[in-house]
Amino acid sequence: MDALDKPLKERFLSLLPGERESIDVFAFSQSLLERGGDVERRFSLICLDNSFELILRAYLQKRGVKTIRWRKADKVVDLAVAQLRINDLLSYSERAGLKIESDEKIALLSMHEKRNALYHGKTIMLPAKRDIEAWSRVVANLILRVTGIDPFEYFRTKEYERIAILPEDLEYVSNLERRFKTVPPYISKFTWWSEVQRDVIERGEKWDLYVHYRPRWPFFIPTLVLIKCNQYNKPISRSYVEDLESRAHFLKNEKKAWRVWLGIVSSLGFEKDAIIRAEDHEGKALGLVLINPRKKTFHSSLRGQCKKACKWLILWG
Repeated sequence: MDALDKPLKERFLSLLPGERESIDVFAFSQSLLERGGDVERRFSLICLDNSFELILRAYLQKRGVKTIRWRKADKVVDLAVAQLRINDLLSYSERAGLKIESDEKIALLSMHEKRNALYHGKTIMLPAKRDIEAWSRVVANLILRVTGIDPFEYFRTKEYERIAILPEDLEYVSNLERRFKTVPPYISKFTWWSEVQRDVIERGEKWDLYVHYRPRWPFFIPTLVLIKCNQYNKPISRSYVEDLESRAHFLKNEKKAWRVWLGIVSSLGFEKDAIIRAEDHEGKALGLVLINPRKKTFHSSLRGQCKKACKWLILWG
């Protein structure tokens, strides 16, 4: 059977993980754009740009390119594809055989520059909806060339899981990110959070905010902060909370942190058993906080690390 005759879902499942993620993120971008608000438009652009980067990395992986030889000063180093900047990703993808027209490249770089300006707070001017729609067509054509799947067709089938991530949740994470980037954990001018990153994938789990504190001064506690948004169209269950706790404990040990704070953000709320789990939590080595930005409520035992996690992860009160 010709590949084009296969059902869409079958073709989608046969793709590389990076290709599937690119299509998922593209579809989520379109769902946000359809909602029409300023917050949604901002995150639609960020997701669209992420989709663009993901498909280039997936293409290089498919072509067997894992590292790039890079001349730095007087020595040559091997850089992983994941470390390449967007200009280099485009250049090496073309060298590997991906056809990108010059006008498409101009549009993609323009989109990336606009995304960076918004993401890093250099501008508050949002792009018009028509601009994001134009960029979406360029990214969609790129994905189609790499995967053989039209992401607009995939979007229309509603096959993606991330449709339920709400703008309120993403905005809350952005505000948390700003807090960690502007407030030191201990003594001002001497101690700062070592890493503050968005959309980090660690051990197969995508964290919407990842913060790792490696103290430079003695007596300060190495800390890991993990934030996860609800990615399903329903309230968070207890089993999902416990699964994230297990992953958080694993990363705490792997990263050699002394404590980990886990925040789960859901404007769709939490099931009763999940709330009971949070309110009964012992708070030993792990601080758990369930956060509902829409209602401005949270659930925590306020014991041990839970109390300390609340101090950093709750943005009101």
